[in-house]
Amino acid sequence: MEHHDLDINPIPKESKPLFINEPWLIDRSLQWIQETGYDPTPLPDDDNIRVYLPMDICKSAILRRLADVISRYGPATEANEMDFSYDVNTLISQIEIYDQVWFVRHCPKHDRHSAEAIELVKEFVVKLEDIQVNDAVFFPYDTINELKKEYLGIECD
Repeated sequence: MEHHDLDINPIPKESKPLFINEPWLIDRSLQWIQETGYDPTPLPDDDNIRVYLPMDICKSAILRRLADVISRYGPATEANEMDFSYDVNTLISQIEIYDQVWFVRHCPKHDRHSAEAIELVKEFVVKLEDIQVNDAVFFPYDTINELKKEYLGIECD
């Protein structure tokens, strides 16, 4: 799991939003560039306009987005496995952000993850386990195993 570039101070409800300078969370095409050295600073192009879009990162929004992704792809197949996995991994990045913020807010000394993220991951995994798999080889199995190991402390074979 990766750590994101966040301002992790607690955010009171009446405060301004948290800004995350990771545009690839919204613009899928930037992920491929990021893997080869993408820099998230605004592009120097004369016609570039950097826009910050609000995105709620909460348990209900992440689970709603997962339901949307599952509904859009249907059964996991060899043909859609890569795109399906990519979209779910974008949601996992949102879980990581959610976890980091809640972890700092509560500073649990007993764990590596926030209680809020652990509960979210439990529901997320249940939904992933319900995906019908036709001929997909790795997805969703590898993703489920990684989440169980990282957040739930469950080793899978």
